[in-house]
Amino acid sequence: MTLVAGLRAAAYGIPFQPVAGVHGSDIARLNGWRKIADPYGSGAEVYVIPPIRPDVAVIHANEIDEQGNARVLGSPFWDHPLTRAARRVLVTAEKLVPSGMLAAQPELTLVPGFMVEAAAIVPGGAWPGSMHPLYEVDYPAVEAYLKDEAGALESHLAAAPECRES
Repeated sequence: MTLVAGLRAAAYGIPFQPVAGVHGSDIARLNGWRKIADPYGSGAEVYVIPPIRPDVAVIHANEIDEQGNARVLGSPFWDHPLTRAARRVLVTAEKLVPSGMLAAQPELTLVPGFMVEAAAIVPGGAWPGSMHPLYEVDYPAVEAYLKDEAGALESHLAAAPECRES
């Protein structure tokens, strides 16, 4: 929630974003976050998170059209504020679709094309993560990647969809 709050502050162009749920944790002290009093007079204090403005956001979408309009069919919880906060947006997508397909349901477009600097079609590009509704998390691949043994990273990369022989 604190990461999203920082992204939202940057996306909204404001100096901070209030966030709940931080009281009682050392995370605020470790990050140097400050508290402010409720300006409406309740007497409560709330932590405020400074803006987080990434230089580049890279997201993976279900579909993208020729103009760069990108559609994510799963949860946009991170992707929406991330793409609004970043200075540049790059999109990988499962497939290229005709613009008319996205225009028929514009409310499903997560990132409008004018915000996308570059795009690439990468089927299976969210692997080993999920891409709803196309595929779920590949937990055995994640577990293999996390093994602390020689060659684990190389084996993981060799199993990536773009490295598999068709």
